Amino acid sequence: MNQPTETPLPQWLGRSGDARRLLASRELATGHVFFPPIPASSPLAGRYQTIALSERAVLYSYTIIHPNKKANKPPFALVYADFPEQVRVFGAYAAPAGARPVIGQALRVAYTEDALGHVHYSFTPA
Repeated sequence: MNQPTETPLPQWLGRSGDARRLLASRELATGHVFFPPIPASSPLAGRYQTIALSERAVLYSYTIIHPNKKANKPPFALVYADFPEQVRVFGAYAAPAGARPVIGQALRVAYTEDALGHVHYSFTPA
């Protein structure tokens, strides 16, 4: 009988016990930080250090997406979040119904798993 296989973690996700953190790459020569991180298999990987990003960020900018009416989906927000590590990350805004993003708002990273066990991140009000 086939054993169920655990879904591998995406390269941008780090784990320490039960805690999850977004991962990024810091270029050793310049200190610039990149998200998502440079893959370990990249020929340039030796020029970077993998770092865990903070749990909180600040909303830099956002846009509201209005899906086609035929899709039968409500509008949703996508945001850019600035982390203290000097990197900007793009993602979905997951907030209570009717809540709108506010530039400068404190955000935290939230993680969800879909039915296939794939992990997704989003930003929620802190």
